[in-house]
Amino acid sequence: MPRILSANRSKVLIDGEPVEGLQDISFVTERPTLDIAAIGEAERIGVVFGTTRVIGVIKARSTVPALEVKFAAGQPFQIVISTQVDGEDGPEENVISLQECYAHGKRFALGVGGVGETLYDFSATREGGG
Repeated sequence: MPRILSANRSKVLIDGEPVEGLQDISFVTERPTLDIAAIGEAERIGVVFGTTRVIGVIKARSTVPALEVKFAAGQPFQIVISTQVDGEDGPEENVISLQECYAHGKRFALGVGGVGETLYDFSATREGGG
C-alpha cells in the first residue's frame, strides 16, 4: 500500500517554529554520477557519485519573518517537514529534515485582488528522514 503524504496533515518548521502562511514547499535532491569505463569494453564497470545537492523553494502568503532574517544575514537554518500517514497499526509520523539550509533568493508577487506571496529559494547540505 502506498504511503500517502497529505498536506492537510503536515507541519513545516523552520528552526523549530511553524511556517505561517505556507502555501507550498518543494525540493530536489540530486547526485551527479560519472560512468567508469573499462578500456575495450562497451559497458560501464562502475559509477562514481559526486556531491549531493539539495535545492528548493518555499512559497508563503505575504512573508516568513524567520526566512527574512536568515536571508538578510546569510545564516543557516533547518527545515523539518512532519506528516501523519496511515500505517498498518494506525497513524505514523513521516519526517523529512533538511539540514544546513541557506536562503539564496526571494521573489515577491502581488496580484490584483489577491494577497502578496513570497517565494524563497534555498539550498541544503543534506536531506534526512524517512
